[in-house]
Amino acid sequence: CRVRRGAMTRPVVVSDAGPLIALAGCGQLALLVAVFDAVHVPQMVLDETTADRSRPGANDIAAFVHAHARVHPRRDDAIYAAAIGHLDEGEAQALSLAHALGCGVLMDERRGRQTAMRQGLPLFGVLGVLVQAKRIGRIERVAGALDQMQANGYRISQALVDAALKLAGEAS
Repeated sequence: CRVRRGAMTRPVVVSDAGPLIALAGCGQLALLVAVFDAVHVPQMVLDETTADRSRPGANDIAAFVHAHARVHPRRDDAIYAAAIGHLDEGEAQALSLAHALGCGVLMDERRGRQTAMRQGLPLFGVLGVLVQAKRIGRIERVAGALDQMQANGYRISQALVDAALKLAGEAS
């Protein structure tokens, strides 16, 4: 599900909670608008990320989603039913919605990513968003945003961090 804009094709995604939290934590939610043509969010993911407004980033996520994303009601189809047995509610909702819309999913949690790959969904992660944002000139360095995400407690394997820095031309 891609939309042509000049010479650049930008994908459409359904976002899970993790990438929203990570990008809000380093003040980079706007990168989603730069990298993706459209962002869809299941109501459950919005609730998960914004219910406790005292949580860091919750207000930023609510404002971003209100301004730039389309929120979808709860789904209860075969994709959801198959996923809810081994994934959390937000991930199962995101996978179901991505199938329904025929687009990719933005997800970082390992089990959710494995399920998306098995289902043949285009898969995006927060590191890929940062690398693409650097490629299109929206951020100068991937490392700075990564450092801030990790300082906020967002867990990313060192192998993935190293790979992203290498792709961004920032490997030491």
